[in-house]
Amino acid sequence: MNLDFMSLKTTSVAAVKGERQKEKILERQKAQEIEQAMLSERELNPYWKDGGTGLPPEKDEAASVKKVTVVEDAGLSWLRKSHQRMKEQAEREKRNFEEIVAERYGSMEAFQSRLEEAEKVASRKENYHRSGRWKKTDYSESDKEKKEQYMKKEMPDEDDRN
Repeated sequence: MNLDFMSLKTTSVAAVKGERQKEKILERQKAQEIEQAMLSERELNPYWKDGGTGLPPEKDEAASVKKVTVVEDAGLSWLRKSHQRMKEQAEREKRNFEEIVAERYGSMEAFQSRLEEAEKVASRKENYHRSGRWKKTDYSESDKEKKEQYMKKEMPDEDDRN
C-alpha cells in the first residue's frame, strides 16, 4: 500500500479516443498508399493509371448512344462502320482518305460499288419484310371454287340421314 498515486501517469478518455482516431487515420493512409502503389505499378487499364476512375471520360452523351442496326442488312452496317473508321484513320494519320480506301479495297470505285450493292440488297430485304409476307394469301376464283366443292363433299346433306 505504499503506492504513490502522484507518480502514476493518468490519461483522460478524450485523449485515448484522440489517439485511436489518429491511429485509424494513419492506417487508412498507409492502406491507400499501398493500394495506389500496386495499381500504378503494373496497371494495364489506362483509365486507372494516375488516379483515374477506371472509366473513360464522356465527351458528349450523343456519341455514347449507339444506333441499333438490323442483323440481315447484307453487310451495309459493316461497310458504313468501315467507312467511318477509314475517315477517322485519315484524320488521325493526316493522310488522304482515298489512299486509305485504296489500301483496303483496291480503289474508291470498288468500295463505292460494294456500298451501293449492299444498300440495294438491304432495301430489297426491307421492302420484302414490309410487304406483309405473313399475311394470308388471297385465293383466286378457281381456288375458292375448289375449296367450296371440297367443303360440300365433306358436309353431309340433311336428306342423307336415313
